[in-house]
Order: sequence, then structure tokens, then C-alpha cells
Amino acid sequence: MKYTDKQIIELLYGIVEGIITVNNLPKDLYIAIAEYLKKGLYEGFGGNLVDFGGKDLKLLKELRENIYIFSGAKTYQQVRELTNLVAEAQTFSDYKKKAIDVYDTYNKVWAEAEYNTAKGQAQNAILWSEFEKDKKNFPYLKYSAVIDKNTSDICKPLNGVIRKVDDQLWNKYSPLNHFNCRCTLEKIDKYDDVVLTPKYKVDDITKELDKTVQNEFKMNPGKDGYIFNENHPYFTVKKEHRGLARQNFGLEIPEKD
Repeated sequence: MKYTDKQIIELLYGIVEGIITVNNLPKDLYIAIAEYLKKGLYEGFGGNLVDFGGKDLKLLKELRENIYIFSGAKTYQQVRELTNLVAEAQTFSDYKKKAIDVYDTYNKVWAEAEYNTAKGQAQNAILWSEFEKDKKNFPYLKYSAVIDKNTSDICKPLNGVIRKVDDQLWNKYSPLNHFNCRCTLEKIDKYDDVVLTPKYKVDDITKELDKTVQNEFKMNPGKDGYIFNENHPYFTVKKEHRGLARQNFGLEIPEKD
């Protein structure tokens, strides 16, 4: 993420001096977060706003807008947390040490997982668009997990499940189903010999998934039109800030890149 050491110090000074608040979020940090995650989005989708037309462009615009809204919520959350640290510190030096740890958690540790999520969900979103276009000739989908020592317990029972493109299973449990999920869906030709996974077995699997899959992953990016859904913790704001959140905290979403 392109945010310099100088900008970080300016951010911290601004918070300590009361210039940067949840009501006046730093636009440069917001844009830096959005630009970073947008790279993942475009890499996964296979292009940017100038590369697509029709329904694919509409879908990409929806995903792009979601990235900006997510970035606004992420900016809000870290400014709120960094502001809470001010009262605990005796000196700026003391504050800076704790604040840098918080900043790094948001913008290095979590940012990497968020980038991978943006890329992976974008890949699945454009794939879903293709599944919808091709479902007359490829009416079935097979869940395919990478089976190795790192395979998630979430994905193991789904591996090999075959259901129709229009099956409700894919509304909630289309990949990605967790951070750093490596699973994909494969389309199956209508002329292939297909044995659908029985509904009772799917019901047993989803009953367990309802408990184990985090709510922010219970979605289908291609159908829903977003990368990060409303259940992500960043979107949980204080009651008095909900009006701000509905307006993306006063942060503009650029029409063009």
C-alpha cells in the first residue's frame, strides 16, 4: 500500500491534535487503501473499467464501489482505534509506539488478506458471470478444493459436490468461503454423465457450514455484486455514526480511476 512514513506521522499528529477525527477522516489514507485493494479487484476480474462492457462492466462497477465503501469503513475503524489510544499515552513518543502497531495491523497484516480476498472474490465474480451465460450448455457446477495439508475443514466436505448452476447452495457457499480460500467452481457440460450430489447430503454439509463459515463469506460475489458484505466487522459502527456510514463517512467515490 502506498502510504509513506511521512504520511503516517502526519496521520498520528492529526489525530493527537484533533484535526483528524471520525467526522473528518483522512482522505489520503482512504484513497491509498482503496487503490491497493482495487489492484486486487482488477487483477482478479481480468481488467479495469475500460476493458469491459455490458453486464460485466456493470458488475465490475458494483464491485469497485464496494471496495471504496469498504475502504471508508476501514479508515473509520482505525481512526477510531487510534483516537482511543491518545488518552492512554503520556507522551507523543509513547502514543506513536502503540499507534504504529495498530496501523501496521490494519495496513500490513490485515491488508494482505483483504487484497487476496478482493482478488479471489473478483475471480469468482467474473466466473459466475460466465456460468450464467453458459448455463444452457453447462448446467452443472462442481466444487473443487485443493486437497493438501493446508486444506480447510470448511472446504473438505464441499469438495466434489455437484449441483445445478441455479442451486441455492451457490448463493451462500460459492468460493471464497474463508480467508485465503483456494477453491473454485468448475462447469460441467450437459452431455457429460453427471451424478448430482443428493440434496440430503448437501443439507447435512450446509448445516455444518452455517456454524463454521464466517458471515462475511456467506455470499456469491457474482450474484450479489460485492466483495465485502455488510457482515464484515468494519461495517459495525457506533450508533451515532450510522448516518455518517450511510454517506461513506463523507468520503467521495471517484467516478473514474
